[in-house]
Amino acid sequence: MPPVNQSLRAQTLLLLTRFNVAVNPANDEQQLIDPDVIKRFTAYSEIQPDETVLEIGPGAGNITESLLPHARYLICIEKNQKYIPILESRFKDADNIKIINDDALKTYLPKHDRLVSNLPYMISEAFFQRTLLLGFKSATFIVPKGFAKTLQAEPGEKYTKLSWQAQLFYDITQHEEVSFDAYLPEPRVSTTIISLKPRSDQSKTEKVLVELLQQGDKYTKNALRESLIRSEVCDTKREGKRLVTDLELSEDVLGSWVSRLSLEDLKILEEKLSSEITG
Repeated sequence: MPPVNQSLRAQTLLLLTRFNVAVNPANDEQQLIDPDVIKRFTAYSEIQPDETVLEIGPGAGNITESLLPHARYLICIEKNQKYIPILESRFKDADNIKIINDDALKTYLPKHDRLVSNLPYMISEAFFQRTLLLGFKSATFIVPKGFAKTLQAEPGEKYTKLSWQAQLFYDITQHEEVSFDAYLPEPRVSTTIISLKPRSDQSKTEKVLVELLQQGDKYTKNALRESLIRSEVCDTKREGKRLVTDLELSEDVLGSWVSRLSLEDLKILEEKLSSEITG
């Protein structure tokens, strides 16, 4: 493998030094410094000239710089205040970028076409759960290799509720692993680039389940009735209520918050819905 471009490494170090910023590996603040990886990451994102892109955690802005010429508008959300002066200085002449200092796990996420991020590893799963409520065309992330493996796991492997959710919502593509020396500083775990695209081939049952999981803060009984209507399986609340009764789910499941349903609960629900719904 050819050596990482020393000029981008040097440029990044110079920026960090100029603004007196020390990266903290314990907080997953690795900066991507391999221009070839950055170029391919941008290509995997499939950004079109008329699209709005949302980047989470730009850090010092190396990926941001590559994304900017491809997007109509680029919105960057960076939690760590210390990177904001770097980003504002680096992109002060760009008129198609907005930099927001906030927590992507908590703040409102503006409407966008493409979602991209070199995700801080510690928030990979939590942020993935946020994506279930977003309406993007695709999301392209750099994530820990183990996390990517979980998303794509098959039953009989290390298949979890996260695996089930990911494959219900998305077509998942794993593009390539990223070498340790592509970062400054080097990460503690192996990483890979993945893309998520909302599935267009969902069955009626799967559409109901998607609607259900987007109501994580509701009781399953109420959310399921609403999901049957939203997915056009039922026309009225009365029809929805009757179908929920016909499913003969346990009171424990019906009285649980959707977000607390186990993988076993969800698989039973999927099986019962499939037997009641055609298509």
